[in-house]
Amino acid sequence: MSDSPRTQYRTSPPAKLNLFLEILGRRDDGFHELDTVMVAIDWRDELQLEMTATPGISLAVQWLPSRSEVASDLGVEPDDPLLDVPTDGSNLVHRALELINDAAGYSGGWLVRLGKRIPSGAGMGGASSDAAATLRLAAAALASEDDGCLATLTGDRLVELAEQLGSDVPFFLGDVQSVEPTVANDLLRGNPGTLARALGRGERLTFYDLPHPHRFGVVYPAIALSTAQVYRHASVTEQPRSGLDAVNAFLRPHDNTDTEILYNALTRPACGLSPPIGEAIQCLRELGQPNASLGRHRSHCQMTGSGSACFIWLTPDGESIQEQRQSNDVNEAWLATIRERLPGGALVQTVATCPAAPEIHIA
Repeated sequence: MSDSPRTQYRTSPPAKLNLFLEILGRRDDGFHELDTVMVAIDWRDELQLEMTATPGISLAVQWLPSRSEVASDLGVEPDDPLLDVPTDGSNLVHRALELINDAAGYSGGWLVRLGKRIPSGAGMGGASSDAAATLRLAAAALASEDDGCLATLTGDRLVELAEQLGSDVPFFLGDVQSVEPTVANDLLRGNPGTLARALGRGERLTFYDLPHPHRFGVVYPAIALSTAQVYRHASVTEQPRSGLDAVNAFLRPHDNTDTEILYNALTRPACGLSPPIGEAIQCLRELGQPNASLGRHRSHCQMTGSGSACFIWLTPDGESIQEQRQSNDVNEAWLATIRERLPGGALVQTVATCPAAPEIHIA
């Protein structure tokens, strides 16, 4: 294989929100038994990968639109460690390529460019999404060079590799059980799946088709929480709730959707570790819907994952696409109000649901 010209494989890894998260127990392997409902959202990173004849992994990371602009929004200095993203073996993208090299017996190298928009330590699954996208890009690239890789890098095999990388990574492969790649092009289309209920560590996934898109307002205060630390302060729920209630609420939304349908057992310990998280949730509750003139007044708010990002569900009654468009003109003023109300800086934006495993583009 020649180093020039090189084919580029690109995709836009999405973030996720935990609509529901319950702690069912502690496992012998140190992890927790969970019942969680996740949805992919179009707050996206940008990932580009190329094969090289020279062995090794070269990973370059930059913030989009720029590190200085993101730092300004967050109210921190550009050199703040909050914005540091590793480029060595501690980055899940790097580790994903190491795993897929071993699985496929590939001895060449990779050139990777990662554009970051999804903040780290936010509970939005940015690193996990990047890792899953890397597995898919690399599998597509290897399959284009050698059809025999498709026999090795099946959907089930990619799931196995994803599970080794982290609990959230399999979600971002999408519903691979419903589509088994047989040719390289099948890998490029992306897999179905936007919303999923996950059990176990998060690896036992059941995907559901949303009848229409949902929108959210998301706030990320300038705080990166340690997932391990949050879980250390969490307790197993004595009378656990079921994630199926949240699934049903999103599949069949209606005017009387309970405001408590969004639930996260990690919210209390996370707020104890970092009070600004509670302040962000309270801000969203007080401001409510940006389109309250349309008759929507109740606020469905929660923290995602182990924090620190929080969100408000903007479509709890299943408003139509036309109504969503009508409300867009008030969104910017509403977002600006949130930024003004929150102490310190924050990333604030509205997002919509999207596939967890987006299309792959070749250039």
